[in-house]
Amino acid sequence: MPNLPKPTINWIKSLAYKMKFSIIAAATLPIQGLLCLGTNALGAEANFWDEIPASPSTLMPLQVKDDYWSGQFQRVNREVSQAQQTAMVFFGDSITWNWSLGSTKGQEVWQENYARYHPINMGNSGDITPVMLYRVTHGNLDFVVGKHPKVAVLLCGVNNFMVTQSDGGKEKWDLGAKCPPVDIAEGKRAIAQVFRRRLPTTRLILLGILPVADKVKWAKCQQVNASNAAVVSNRDEVVYLDLQDKFLQADRSLNASLFTDGIHLTTEGYRVWAQGIEPVVQQLMEAPPLAPKKIMLIGDSLTEGPDSNASYRRYLDGMLRRSGHLIDFIGSRKKHHDDKTEPDNYQYDVDHEGHWGKDTAWMAEHLPGLLTTDVPDVAVIQLGTDEIASSKTAAGPLTDQMILNLKQVIAALRSKNANVKIVLSKLLPLPGKKAVIDLLNEKIATYTQSHSSSLQPMVLADPNAGWAATKDVTSDGLLPTVSGASKLTGTISAAINRLLEMPK
Repeated sequence: MPNLPKPTINWIKSLAYKMKFSIIAAATLPIQGLLCLGTNALGAEANFWDEIPASPSTLMPLQVKDDYWSGQFQRVNREVSQAQQTAMVFFGDSITWNWSLGSTKGQEVWQENYARYHPINMGNSGDITPVMLYRVTHGNLDFVVGKHPKVAVLLCGVNNFMVTQSDGGKEKWDLGAKCPPVDIAEGKRAIAQVFRRRLPTTRLILLGILPVADKVKWAKCQQVNASNAAVVSNRDEVVYLDLQDKFLQADRSLNASLFTDGIHLTTEGYRVWAQGIEPVVQQLMEAPPLAPKKIMLIGDSLTEGPDSNASYRRYLDGMLRRSGHLIDFIGSRKKHHDDKTEPDNYQYDVDHEGHWGKDTAWMAEHLPGLLTTDVPDVAVIQLGTDEIASSKTAAGPLTDQMILNLKQVIAALRSKNANVKIVLSKLLPLPGKKAVIDLLNEKIATYTQSHSSSLQPMVLADPNAGWAATKDVTSDGLLPTVSGASKLTGTISAAINRLLEMPK
């Protein structure tokens, strides 16, 4: 949450206790560790930005084939592409769909509470988390720049216990009654992560699954909710709410008057939902806009990466976010292999300026044009590996020219943002190129030290410490393996952290 006066903070604490929800709060808010119950695979406290384990609940289809699901998917895409004043969106399954579509049980409540926000109903009847992941990564969140909603509400997960195939039977999933609740919770968190990465200025309300009449399913839904509630972060981006108590009677049984069939809501049920989230909606609507730090990763094949799994960018995204930073990777490129291959991993922000095979001269010439749309607060320059690997020029003249080109790259950045913070990285070893690599790295270190100031800070990243050519680099000796990418990430992340933590 944003900086708030003490009475508001006390209200949030009281609400958290009464409603049994955890707030994934901002570093600026003096509330930390609400419901810090979970642990990740390493035994550490589970974090919202931990990587999502693969499971049937996160296995995206290659496409949405069925007529109904495809139709709803395309409907949302059209509404998003045309959105101009949308301040709020609701994303989910049939319970969300029926707010204003379908049986329209919630239409009256929808109009009363949300019409002023020009909302988009992103509900899709029968939807499950794998299809939802497809939707949010293939257009449902592609708002025009500057037209992102202020608040998104996400409710989903219950269908994973019931739906095992798509509407027309063209796709099948290993879901249903035996689906582990923790997998569904991770599917929900995966969708929530995509919302935050794709809509970096949008705050998210992540809802626990509502109660259902089937007691066996209800118990499993409560396990899903417990898993999601136990995951914490100090980000000013997500509020987790569990509204189950509001749909129960005094004896803790389901309030049947709020449901049409034990799952879907009556008009009064939608009114209870609206009342349950209203205090948080108001707080988020009135909060100052989120201002993530824009980070541009500039380089060659090391930055682009051979694929989305081995690129160090994948690991850097999560590491920075787990450190407590609100970030947004920016750049003209989103795919691999000359921007032609779709990344097969949704677990990080894919925007970058890594250009396979390009040298420092190319970057010096083309970066000014690339900065027309995207201007970073922080730039990471890891450039020169491809150039040295292919060049036959003597070490002295080659490295002198590369430094001149890097100066032009930095000048282009500072012409767009005079106070841009810069990480300049040393190069990693290359077979048969030790002398030239060592010379260039020495010149990079000297340049960084002599050109950094309090107003225009530069820091040096040196990923060579602990580098093991036997396991950290691919067989061609050029690109990092997964272990190498992880090590490179640690170095780059530490350098960015230093810059982000500097006084303004």
